[in-house]
Amino acid sequence: MPAAERRSGRHPANLAQIAWALAAAGVAYALVAAGTTAFTRSANIVTAVPIVALAVLVVVRWPLRTRRLQLDPVEAPHPWRAWAALFGAVVAWELADYAARGSRADHPTLSSMLDAVDRYFVLKAFVFFLWLYLGAAIVRRGGRRQGRQRRRSRQAPTGAP
Repeated sequence: MPAAERRSGRHPANLAQIAWALAAAGVAYALVAAGTTAFTRSANIVTAVPIVALAVLVVVRWPLRTRRLQLDPVEAPHPWRAWAALFGAVVAWELADYAARGSRADHPTLSSMLDAVDRYFVLKAFVFFLWLYLGAAIVRRGGRRQGRQRRRSRQAPTGAP
């Protein structure tokens, strides 16, 4: 077992068990959420709990100062450009479909497509689980792990072959 794992007291098997337990809890929570009717008190509460948990985890886990992005100015001059293009495409799609003559089946909006998926319990649970996973991935990606990695590299022996 590597020295960093011995120092942290976490064994890879324990981490795998924790990951499986969290995934199972996420699936169970998604199944509960899929059983609710949209815009009811129970659906609002089941949806609000992960949002509040995400906000708390962001405050607890994210660094107090942001990290500087090291971007190559030729390849990626603006890190927000892709997000702005995606947002613009979604807005354009919604406006074009909303203004188009004809039925919603001929010109579906994103919300009408999601309504079509939400009619099926398993698909609704799957979409809810993906939403939970995305929130967990955002918290994990933005967490304070960069500082822990730097400390580990400082503690590791440098002259060993």
